[in-house]
Amino acid sequence: MGLLYDAGMLEQHAQYAGEVERLGSMFAHAPGFMALVGGKDLRFLVANEAFKKLVGRSDLAGKAFNEAFPELDDQGIDDILLGVARSGEAFVARAMPMTVVRSDLTPEELVLDLVFQPVPEGIFIQGHDVTDQKRGEMLRVAHSKVLGLAINDSPLEQTLGELIRIVESGSSTGVLGSILLLDADGRHLRYGAAPSLPRAYSEAIDGFEIGPCAGSCGTAAYNGSAVYVSDIANDPLWADYRDLALAHGLRACWSIPILTHGGDVLGTFAMYHREPREPTYRDLLLVDLIIQTAALVIDRDRAKTALRRALSPA
Repeated sequence: MGLLYDAGMLEQHAQYAGEVERLGSMFAHAPGFMALVGGKDLRFLVANEAFKKLVGRSDLAGKAFNEAFPELDDQGIDDILLGVARSGEAFVARAMPMTVVRSDLTPEELVLDLVFQPVPEGIFIQGHDVTDQKRGEMLRVAHSKVLGLAINDSPLEQTLGELIRIVESGSSTGVLGSILLLDADGRHLRYGAAPSLPRAYSEAIDGFEIGPCAGSCGTAAYNGSAVYVSDIANDPLWADYRDLALAHGLRACWSIPILTHGGDVLGTFAMYHREPREPTYRDLLLVDLIIQTAALVIDRDRAKTALRRALSPA
């Protein structure tokens, strides 16, 4: 009897393993992210590459869901999975915000279309990352607002400040934005807008001279090309400004020149962080739109100022 039972168990196990292998093959070619969790503690049985890329981890096999993603337990995801397992009813969410912690311990905010579907093997997780789509919608709305301010002749600092807030509100890494304007002498950078930077810091760097080794912004303006400093404390470009930045808790600064269509420098757009870090793909997605809009707004303001001076009595 025991032999029959053991043979039956082995056959059942083989069928189960075969099913998981079949699902794994299917997952590998799926366009969206997919995973399967099973057992009382909802352990990962299989996850496709899209899922691993989404969460920034590859060592999921055999791990319980709440062990692999403790941060999601605080967001109620584990409770939702357990509810699906108990009720046998699917859970569907559209544009669901979620924060995952990458393997390097950096958090990232995502927006997901998500389905938790009960199946005989456990719970089938399926969905699509719509973060960029939702962020793009937000950017378009904010972009229209900025252009409206410019057309209505709002002060330049206010208009540029709204532009910077687009970046700050769309960032999941605590970006602090700054726009500096190249002075008429072509040698110094002046304060444009920096709504979230310490005011004392902005005042201290107002009017500093550009050059080949002048922090991120001064160097970007001098060379007419982007400068990405991931660690202010140890980068030679910041030798003369390091103590000032560190005193205000600023540890990284990426600066991109704002250019006219002819390639002349109008100023710089900077993204500061309070910890050393490299730019990510999503960080840089924002840059082109911001730079183009900033160039349009600054150019328009300068043309308006020049016209006013030309028409005023001598």
